[in-house]
Amino acid sequence: MDANLRALRPDLRWGRGERVRGDQPLGYADAAGALGEIGELDELLDQLDQEHPGATLDDVDVEAVARTLGRDAADDVRRLRDLERELRRQGWVSRDAEGLTLSPKALRRLGGTALRRVFAELTAGPRGQHDLRSAGAAGEVSGASRPWQYGDEQPLDVVRTLTRAVRRAGPTVPVQLAVDDFEVVETEKRASAAVVLCVDLSYSMISQGRWGPMKQTALALAHLMETRFPQDALQIVGFGREAMTLTQRELAAVEPDLEQGTNLQHALRLAGRHLRRHPDAEPVVLVVTDGEPTAHLDPDDGEALFHWPPLPETIEATVREVDRLSRFGATLNLFMLGDDPGLRRFVDAVARRSRGRMFTPDTDDLGEYVVSDYLRSRQSRR
Repeated sequence: MDANLRALRPDLRWGRGERVRGDQPLGYADAAGALGEIGELDELLDQLDQEHPGATLDDVDVEAVARTLGRDAADDVRRLRDLERELRRQGWVSRDAEGLTLSPKALRRLGGTALRRVFAELTAGPRGQHDLRSAGAAGEVSGASRPWQYGDEQPLDVVRTLTRAVRRAGPTVPVQLAVDDFEVVETEKRASAAVVLCVDLSYSMISQGRWGPMKQTALALAHLMETRFPQDALQIVGFGREAMTLTQRELAAVEPDLEQGTNLQHALRLAGRHLRRHPDAEPVVLVVTDGEPTAHLDPDDGEALFHWPPLPETIEATVREVDRLSRFGATLNLFMLGDDPGLRRFVDAVARRSRGRMFTPDTDDLGEYVVSDYLRSRQSRR
């Protein structure tokens, strides 16, 4: 660029004596150099943004980083590049059209880690089933037994098995067992559940330090249901000014909604759709929020309307969705984060109206409360 400018304007004095006007005088040669540096910075920013399809940190010109940002910054890029390579090699991350994303393997590890943390914090006592690896389609122990049949995986009822053998062969030692003597513990088949976890994505969740625990709770619940209760159907719904359904991968990557609004009405509407897709399952809705409803969908055009303080129309629209879920037979439990008086009044009223429950856990105890409540509801279903 410097050479081209000199060729185009040979009449100019390219020494330091000729200055371009401005707050900080700069010679033509220095200006050309500055423009060259700006161009290099623009190109470097494009490389670091990683927004083009197939982008990786291997595309970054490390020497350009060293020239413009310093040697320490270049060393950081090298370390990040090596880290990305290793994560991709081990299968923790993958590249797609949206950029670098967590792999299913990474999501399982995150969910398992979050779940172990929740179980580690569960206190002793009747807080529900904790870590029952045999839980699932086999069901709950009923207290009865039945003769063993080929293919049964239920545990043996040792006392009744020995009793049958003694009755058959008499009180001899050692006791001789026959196939017909074996009895297994009878279980009741668990009814499947359709579970919706509605999580607040408003900016206050991250500003108040509740973002991380919220994600860990959702991932822990998803991992628990996937590995222990696969017959249950989970749907995660995130809500800010509007609500949206989320997969585990989308939840892990989601950012807080910077637009103002807590649209619980839309979230409960999406929850109802999930429950209606599973009409034969037990309907359960869990809501995690730190703010009272301040937005709802306009009935005419479907646009989200926000207002603070909450409008009566917003409260009425939200309560109508609560009533729809109640008529469907859904259990609605709400987990309130923070001590906002308006939120407390609203959550308490909704819990009473829907015959659900209200919880006020500390942020660090959120996962324990949500998972324990899900397990408790499963334990009580027959």
